[in-house]
Amino acid sequence: MDRIDIEGHEVGEGQPCFIIAEVGVNHNGDPELAMKMIKAAAEAGADCVKFQTFRAQEFVNDAEETYTYTSKGREVTESMLEMFQRLELKQEDFARLFEHTRELGLVPLSTPTDREAVDLLDELGAGAFKIGSDDLVYTPFLEYMAAKGKPVILSTGMAGMEDVERAVAAVRGAGNEQIVLLHCVSLYPTPDDQVNLHRIAALREKFGLAVGFSDHSSGITAALGAVALGGCMVEKHFTLDRNFPGPDHWFSADPAELKELVSALRRMEAHLGAGDATLGEGEQDMASLAHRSIVASADLPAGHCIGEGDLAFRRPGTGLMPYEMDKIIGRRTREVVAAGTLLNVDMFEDDA
Repeated sequence: MDRIDIEGHEVGEGQPCFIIAEVGVNHNGDPELAMKMIKAAAEAGADCVKFQTFRAQEFVNDAEETYTYTSKGREVTESMLEMFQRLELKQEDFARLFEHTRELGLVPLSTPTDREAVDLLDELGAGAFKIGSDDLVYTPFLEYMAAKGKPVILSTGMAGMEDVERAVAAVRGAGNEQIVLLHCVSLYPTPDDQVNLHRIAALREKFGLAVGFSDHSSGITAALGAVALGGCMVEKHFTLDRNFPGPDHWFSADPAELKELVSALRRMEAHLGAGDATLGEGEQDMASLAHRSIVASADLPAGHCIGEGDLAFRRPGTGLMPYEMDKIIGRRTREVVAAGTLLNVDMFEDDA
């Protein structure tokens, strides 16, 4: 299936790019900050705001495991469990966030990491489920989520084609064909020479599914390239301030960059056009003005037999085209033709 519907937004080939403003954990565990981010995403023109719904103790096995990241310009190492616990939102927060997102005309989505989160998001009427690259190999979970019958968006970072194939099979095995794949590189930020946008086409050819791009690179160039290569969805982390403390702020887009991204993506879509070879609106008028027509190079008497020396080629392009010269060479004029006259076949006697 190369198109799906997410809360009234048709996503896939031939449709506008579905732009996801990824809040992720950049709310720092504060639902009020999350509310402000929803407003910023709406003002930027995004289609969707996405969160993450998780319980740290459910997926972090070792309380002693540490995580190192950049925050406020310096390297920070701390307990992974404590970090994620600090970034959790409560279940009741999501109802409020989803409601506010819809009030502002955006689609609310979230990435669940366990069955309880899937059930919560299902109850809130989430229009799709987004799975992060870290859970692409968690096939029992994918099957449970896919069985809800809603579209499934799969990020494919850290995954070989066999991993993607296994995940797609798990979703399809649950009777769900509503799948979007997101090309993704799980490096933060992704170096330019590892973005590998041509994988979008490879995924589309391999699976016959709609494919988008989860962008972890710096700036907006990669996202524009993804849409130019047929990407139907772009997901971009954003923050209200890159100097906020936390693991993801420093590589995320700020509101100004998010707005620039949305504007540039919409302009890119206009640049791409319909893909046919017909002249665009207004270009036919320009052709009539700028092309050359065949004109008489000098005054021609009636009965004159036309040779190449009798012809000149000048604007505008509203008469016989230069490539139609053979239609009049060797034929005789019916009447006197003044120099500079645009020629047409009716000015000449029929061939003998």
